[in-house]
Amino acid sequence: MKVGVIDEEFINRRRELEEVSALVRMGQSCVFIAPRRYGKTSLMLKVAERVKEDFFVAYVDVNVCTSVRDLGEHILNAVYSAVGIKGFVQKAKDRIGELLRSIRELKVKVGELELEVGLELLQEKEDIAFLRKVIDLPQELAQKSGKRFLVIYDEFSEVYTLNKKIPDIVRSSVQMHKDCVYMFAGSQESMMRRFFTSPKGPFYRFARVFVLDFLDEEDVREYIRDKVRSGGMSPDKDAEGEVLKITRGHPYYLKKLLQVIFLTCEKFTPECVRESLERLLEEEKHYFETLLYHIKEKKYRGEVVRIIAMGENPYEVLKGTLSSQQVLQVLKDLELEGIVRRRKRGVYELTDPLLGIYLGR
Repeated sequence: MKVGVIDEEFINRRRELEEVSALVRMGQSCVFIAPRRYGKTSLMLKVAERVKEDFFVAYVDVNVCTSVRDLGEHILNAVYSAVGIKGFVQKAKDRIGELLRSIRELKVKVGELELEVGLELLQEKEDIAFLRKVIDLPQELAQKSGKRFLVIYDEFSEVYTLNKKIPDIVRSSVQMHKDCVYMFAGSQESMMRRFFTSPKGPFYRFARVFVLDFLDEEDVREYIRDKVRSGGMSPDKDAEGEVLKITRGHPYYLKKLLQVIFLTCEKFTPECVRESLERLLEEEKHYFETLLYHIKEKKYRGEVVRIIAMGENPYEVLKGTLSSQQVLQVLKDLELEGIVRRRKRGVYELTDPLLGIYLGR
């Protein structure tokens, strides 16, 4: 499994962690939908850590894949890594080119078990055919080993940019995998819902859906108190409230803000929290500017984001400039990319609370 990602300060999503761990052990696949920086990866890897005695765990980050072939090679590496064969694809390309032409299989020991490694996979020239074969590999190894596979596809919505057929290809294979459990995560909420919750979607009723929101207030307050005490400070309800007001329970910013507080403050006070916010905004400035540059690449998106950040209604503010249908299209586009989220009819909010504060300055 992927290492170095599970944070020692994982902020408990206690209900989700317990529920998903139990579901995975029962063989139920799960999907997590939330904007970036909401803790999807940390949650999935925490679940994987809990169940690793019962599963081989393969982690695939789709976001770093640049083509169908590249995706297939990442899956192949992840699956073989799970059974103890690290960096298989690169080693095969660099060191055993002659072997690939002369033999079809190698045998490797996994504990007390001897498994055959299919080198012929890399000889498949057609990218879609190669992808189909590596998607089926976890099931093949699970059957041979008698140990189930847990396969994690992070930022799964990105497969659509590689090839629009991939969601259907994945579903047609994994629905037959009786010895595998899958966890999917994606930041593009509309796309993930199209895949997993739409009756016409390829994964409809395949996985239990978890839509991650801001952290529960009680969990946040408990986390703050624990960290404040461990940092040698005294808890303060007003300061807690200030942290909640700023971060709104956003996992990434909650952790980052507390880190700044511990590095710069002697006491945990509301004033200290506000001063730390200024430092954090400065640290995140490059990220915000890069994100805003991307947002403004399409017409009117920057204006709509700024209006929402100010707590106003874009339909009302832009009346006379854009039609309701045009505003709706901009909102749908922003929602698709996970930049805004609809709370109720006509009411939207930014998924990044500090971006809203940054825009308000």
